[in-house]
Amino acid sequence: IDMSAARTVQMLKNASDMTLTQKGNELKVRITNESGRKLPTGYPEGRRMWVNVKFTNAKGTVIAERGAYNSATAALTTVDTKVYQAKQGITSAISALTGLPAGPGFHLALANKVFFDNRIPARGFTNAAYSSIGAGPVGYTYADGQHWDDTLFPIPSGAASATVTLYFQTSTKEYMEFLRDANVTDTYGQTAYDAWV
Repeated sequence: IDMSAARTVQMLKNASDMTLTQKGNELKVRITNESGRKLPTGYPEGRRMWVNVKFTNAKGTVIAERGAYNSATAALTTVDTKVYQAKQGITSAISALTGLPAGPGFHLALANKVFFDNRIPARGFTNAAYSSIGAGPVGYTYADGQHWDDTLFPIPSGAASATVTLYFQTSTKEYMEFLRDANVTDTYGQTAYDAWV
């Protein structure tokens, strides 16, 4: 596969770097965090980053895509790519007090547990330091000093090149629907949803 002209990157204002390497019949995509915080950073609800790969044949026709995003429906195909995100939510104790279901969700003010967090740590990362402030990875592993992450994509038969894009989304469809549906006091939830659409 020709990687020479196959790199299309929408980077996050110099917060990250991407390198591509062919390893046999796999394409290795390395995302390096060059910011001073986890990547992506900020409030975790509705915020995510993912790797999109388009494999093309010698004629330039796309023969396979990983991490496809449908702009019309705001649906992301997550099963074949890496999505970087954190999922917070509430425990059964908070559920009993609030009547809300336990587990991951978007009630930021009530969240008392991190259910998943694979965001890429910053340079200088150590598991002990991050864990001491409750910021360690959850459901994912990074070695001390690791401020990058690798994802391997099998190269389909007939592929001659690949275009790799790192996308960042500040508000997912699911989060905007939550804001719309959870607001029962005024029309601001619907207004925010309509503006997002």
